[in-house]
Amino acid sequence: MKAVQTLEKCLEFALRWACIVLFSALVILVVYQVAQRQVLIPIGLMKTGFAWTEAMGRYVFIWLGLLGAAYVIGENDDVAIDFLVRQFPAVVARIVECVAHAVVAFFAVWVMIYGGWRYVTKTWDQTVELLPFSQGQLYSVLLISGALIAVYSLIHFVRALVRKAEVRDEDDIDICGLQDEGI
Repeated sequence: MKAVQTLEKCLEFALRWACIVLFSALVILVVYQVAQRQVLIPIGLMKTGFAWTEAMGRYVFIWLGLLGAAYVIGENDDVAIDFLVRQFPAVVARIVECVAHAVVAFFAVWVMIYGGWRYVTKTWDQTVELLPFSQGQLYSVLLISGALIAVYSLIHFVRALVRKAEVRDEDDIDICGLQDEGI
């Protein structure tokens, strides 16, 4: 179990920094586009803008969204509407949690990995206008994030099976005791 925790910490660290770098790149690209269109072109410092920044911003946004989803699922902080689940006995709540993790893993494997593989192989040779990448290279993030989500879902599934099931009532949650997570 220690090896799994080490793997999780390494993946979390890598994903967190990948998201930070991608978000920073996205901000720089978008700010540059706005400055270029609203300042540099109107005052005559540039005749036309760099069209590649818009295309690159779009793909950075896609990568950030998919890798961010893998990060959130890894942290087990994904959106969960568990009001109804908390009304069930502890054993039933654990079964529902296991089913939820299994469904997420199935989606990651079937849609993101299998479907992503089919899409990436079909588009590997198609060039992206304005960028030195192929469509397949840019959409390979489907495979990466799908694999990460599947691994995280499997880990969460196993943990849900082995730990003692607890159902906390809404009144038992101490909101004052919650702390913001930091980097």
